[in-house]
This record gives sequence, C-alpha cells and structure tokens, in this order.
Amino acid sequence: MQTVWKNVTLWSLVLGHFCVDMLAGAMPIIVGLYLKDSLQLNLAQIGLLLAVYKLSASLTQPFFGYLSDRYGGRWFAVGGVLWMAIFQGAVGFMPTLSGALVMGGLAGLGSAAFHPQGASGANVAAGENNKTAGVALFMLGGNMGFAVGPILAALVMGRAGPAGTAVLAGIAVLIVPFLYTLTGQAQRKDAGAAKKAANWKIELNPLFSTTVIVSLILVMSLRAWSQESFSAFLPQFFVQISHFSKTNASALSSLMLLTVAFGSLAGGILSDRIGGVRVMVGSMLISAPLMLSMFLLGDWRAYFVAPFLGFCTGAAWPPMLVLAQSLFPKNAGVGSGVALGFVFAMGGLGLNLTGWLAEPQRLGLYTAMLLLSIIPVLTALLALPLPSVSRTGLVVRQRVRPIVATTGSD
Repeated sequence: MQTVWKNVTLWSLVLGHFCVDMLAGAMPIIVGLYLKDSLQLNLAQIGLLLAVYKLSASLTQPFFGYLSDRYGGRWFAVGGVLWMAIFQGAVGFMPTLSGALVMGGLAGLGSAAFHPQGASGANVAAGENNKTAGVALFMLGGNMGFAVGPILAALVMGRAGPAGTAVLAGIAVLIVPFLYTLTGQAQRKDAGAAKKAANWKIELNPLFSTTVIVSLILVMSLRAWSQESFSAFLPQFFVQISHFSKTNASALSSLMLLTVAFGSLAGGILSDRIGGVRVMVGSMLISAPLMLSMFLLGDWRAYFVAPFLGFCTGAAWPPMLVLAQSLFPKNAGVGSGVALGFVFAMGGLGLNLTGWLAEPQRLGLYTAMLLLSIIPVLTALLALPLPSVSRTGLVVRQRVRPIVATTGSD
C-alpha cells in the first residue's frame, strides 16, 4: 500500500476522475431540481435526459477503451475532462428539452473517453500486489467528485440558476492543466513498458466460462440500475414527498455519496484480503434493508442511514471492476470500458424505466423508489457463482459459503 500512496501516476488519474465525476454527480441536481423548473420537465422527461447523458457516457466506453489500449491514453484522459466540461456547461443555457438532450449526450462522450484509460491506468500503476487497492483509490477520487457534485451544484445554481452549469464547468477546466502535466510525467515514465505491453488484439480470458461472463454482466448491470436510479431520484423524493429544501436534499445526496467513496476504498482493501465475491455479496445484502429504510423513514433520520448505505454501496465496485478487467487480461482499457461503460448503459436504461414508473399515473415516486431495494438482493444472489481475483490478478475458483467472519484468502 505504501507504493500506492506515493504513486504520482495513480494520483494524476485520481485527480481527473474527481473532475469528471464531480460534473456527473452534479447532473441529477442540475436536471432534477433546476432544469425541471426552467424547462417544465416531468419525471419521465427527467429520467430521459439523465438516461441520454448516461448512455452516451456508457455505450462508447468499450470503443474508447480499445483506442486507449492501441494509441495511448493521455489525450483521452485530458481531452475527455475538457470536452465534458464544455458541453455540460452549455446544458443550462438550452431553451428546450431537445437542446439539453443534445448537449447532455455530447457531454457524456467526454466521460466515456476518460474512464477506460483512467481505470486501466490505475490497475497498471498500482502494481501486481495492489491491483484492487489501486483501483479502489481511483474510484475514491471519482466518488469524492460524486459527493461534492450535488452540494456544489445546489450552492452554485441556487445563486446563478441554470446558468450555474458554466461555473461548475469552469471549476473542472481549471484542473485540466495539472492533469495534463501529471499525465505527461506518467507517460514519459511508463512509455517503454507501455510499448512492450501493447496488444491490439482483443482476447477473452479462457478461464471465464459463458455462465460467469453472463453472471458478471447481470450483476454489474443490475447494480448500476439500482445505484443510478437511487442517486438520480433521491433528491426528487425528499423535496417532493418529504418537503426538504433543495439544499438539504442535495446535502443528503452528497453525504451518501461521500461515504460511497470511503466504502470503495475499504472494499478494495478487503477484497485483496478476504476475496472480492465475499465483499460484493455481503455489501449488497446489507445495502438492501438500508435502502428500504431511507424511504420508509423519509425524514431527518435518513441522514443517519445515508452514510452506512453509501459505504456498503461503494464497497462492491472495486472487486467488480477488477474482475471485469481480468476478463480481458491483455486489453485492460477494453475491460474497463466494458465494466464502466456497457453496464452503466444498462443502468441508464433502468434509470429511464424508473422515471417512467415514478409518474403519478403509474406506480408513483414513493412506490418506485421502494421497489429499488429489491435489486441489491437479486444482485447478491447472481454474484454467488462468480470467481474471485487473487493478489496477482489471476482468476481463482471461489467457494462461497455463508458470509461469516474469516481471515483466510480465497
């Protein structure tokens, strides 16, 4: 772990991830609490706009991952942050939903360009013995951005209105020169190794059966659906049903997302010690009742539940990402693109479905949010047959028993 904390290459990617996910974390507040009023959006339209944003940021990630594996990722990382900031900054100035959909879709491409290179770079930079911990630190940066995004958006847009999107974009742009410099140092340092390791042919890990691949895709897709819908409609729920102010609802969202960050870090460290599947299954089973209680309580007590829910939600992601990268052992960028891209596209589709169900003439927002708590249980059951990943990154067989305290590795 000591080499991880001192790794300049890794920290440059953490910084970029913070910027990208700060903008992404702000988007549900921008759309659900501010564009909702300025563009007169209903819940289905809010879900559609957020889904387009997520889908463009997701479906193209495997493609950008392939390009970063082939040509090197510096410009994808730096350019992705800048591109996303420019077009997300324009969203608030659009006079119609159609214009906001176009700008949101274009902004998502910047996120798609950054994430595969960032995640695969974190995997490599951390070294063989700290892969999951390195990916967890990378995810910590992103989750910290997600946590800061909602409350920052509420503070800025509470004063500036929809035009506040330009201010949020400007904050991300300020960090671009530092990201460019740090990734340049990393590129010069690792150029020789990257050239030797370059592999342009996409190859699947032969140790993964079709059943395992399908299970992994389902697990990550359902997890993304649950998390994306929860994050997108949590502020709406507490403003509309619990009558929180926009600032207080955004603060609740930020509180939960802040602990997602620390849960991701803890999940990565634990996975390297007790096995990724145990961490995934345990965190999912615990998060289900916590999610349900958030909405059943529906008042100030939710502030006490949110940190525990965020921690459990975050713990599951690092082992999932490392497992997906192991599916493409010679194409880490493609593996990261599949993990962070395609599955979040499925989450975007689920988010759109949740928005449709939340309309008053269908299930309503209250019932739709309660039903989300079922998804983590289904996801945990599907995760049981998945393999784990050892410290050296090799896939090993995982024998899952009931979740009990253990000190042995898988």
